[in-house]
Amino acid sequence: MRKSLLLFSLLLLTSVLYAQSILNDKAFYDTLKTHKTYGKLGFGLNINDDGERKVFLLQDASISRATTRHLFEVSNTIYFNSNGTDQASNRFLLFARAALNRHTIEGKKIVAEASFFPEVNFTIAYDESRGLNYRFNGGGGITYSLHKSKWMRLKIGTGLQYEKESWRIFEREFLPALDTLSQSSKDKLEEAFGINEKGNINKDNWRLNNYIQFVFTLGEKLNLSTLGIVQFPLRIPYDNVYNVPYFPVDNKKYPRFTLELSANFTITKHFTFSAKYFIQHDEGQISPLANEQISNFTNGLVYKF
Repeated sequence: MRKSLLLFSLLLLTSVLYAQSILNDKAFYDTLKTHKTYGKLGFGLNINDDGERKVFLLQDASISRATTRHLFEVSNTIYFNSNGTDQASNRFLLFARAALNRHTIEGKKIVAEASFFPEVNFTIAYDESRGLNYRFNGGGGITYSLHKSKWMRLKIGTGLQYEKESWRIFEREFLPALDTLSQSSKDKLEEAFGINEKGNINKDNWRLNNYIQFVFTLGEKLNLSTLGIVQFPLRIPYDNVYNVPYFPVDNKKYPRFTLELSANFTITKHFTFSAKYFIQHDEGQISPLANEQISNFTNGLVYKF
């Protein structure tokens, strides 16, 4: 029994968060002093059994700064595995946002909070296992704070985002064979399917970005957060691409759905136990490497500064 408890404790200690930033207002309430900077940092090793033992290095960090009127936040997550030439589990996410004219702080007190305020954000994402070479998102919108109390926050946001993506179509082992094709064959491949000579499909689009978020603060120790996001593309992403069995194209504007649930329990001034569940449904990608639905559950200790 003691060995099981020890193993469970070690697993918690070596876990850190991996998920999309959830625009959590908790960072704001930890930065009530003007010009104070708040951050968190976590590292961990996770052993995963998927046919062979692999060691993953996880790193999660974020930093936020509240001024008298605005809130700024930057966060990033790295999930890295390298086993020889196998890097199928490497992921990277960088998220930055600014909530402008969000509040008014005088001294150490919030004297006013806006019901409507603008937000601007920028995201860089990479996911080797899904064949996502990169995804750039940038845009902004208006957020409406519906309910502001000591124990609950409710926000609804809507806006517009520009999105630029690059998806890998083939396994990396096939790419040397792609180089043996003649230039005319490569040109026809790109003309018919949009696949360039590197085996990628590059595309861009505009998306309507809508989200709703609840933040519950239960006493001094525990806070819970729920976030739902729906992103609607404004253009058909593969309008000029042929529909063939290996690269099926529906020519529809599929929305992207994201749900994230998190719980944070304060242990000490500098350590918090966090648990998070993340699920995203992103249908309509041509790449056979891109799963339509991804999900993960993470938990562990995070150091706050």
